[in-house]
Amino acid sequence: MIAFGAHPDDIEIGMGGTVAKLAGMGYDVRLVIATLPNFVKTDTKEERKQESIMSAKVMGCKTPEFLDLSPEEIVFNRKFVTQISKIIQELNPEAIFTQWIGDTHQDHQSLTRAVVAAARDYNDVFMYETTIPGGISEHAFRPQLYVDVTDTLEIKKNALDCFDSQKIRCGPLWIDSLVGRCSYRGYQMNAKYAEAFEVIKVSKW
Repeated sequence: MIAFGAHPDDIEIGMGGTVAKLAGMGYDVRLVIATLPNFVKTDTKEERKQESIMSAKVMGCKTPEFLDLSPEEIVFNRKFVTQISKIIQELNPEAIFTQWIGDTHQDHQSLTRAVVAAARDYNDVFMYETTIPGGISEHAFRPQLYVDVTDTLEIKKNALDCFDSQKIRCGPLWIDSLVGRCSYRGYQMNAKYAEAFEVIKVSKW
């Protein structure tokens, strides 16, 4: 399985509990991160990379693949789609996860457009929820697939806790807000905690 994120912490925000659950079930979940931001006042590129490596280990995954693209390279074009396509073809995953296309962050949108285009011949493609802290959107996330992450919520929290830079940048309620969303999604599916996904394509039976 592959989970794509534009930045370090995107995957953990949207589906950290699901990644940990799948890894615990024996799946080889590969993490691919498109760019390494550099906010000079709060964090550096190398710091973000190390945070992501620690977080992946917490979730039970191998070191992420860092594409280390510049912001100018994260655009929906043939070059970016080809780059993503090569990764997908090499790993031939059972399922592909990427960010919600309705997110207001342009990097998130561009990555997902590229992933959806590159995965057009694959089954089981899903978008995870990343609107915290991705901004307010005029579109509504449509939860169609729910994953019970009650047993892996603490792992998700510990994975997020690896990102000291983001705890500073996003404030003290950052992790609490994400736990709250898991509680809300859990309530919707009659579980204590859950993560939700929009379905691009699913093949069953």
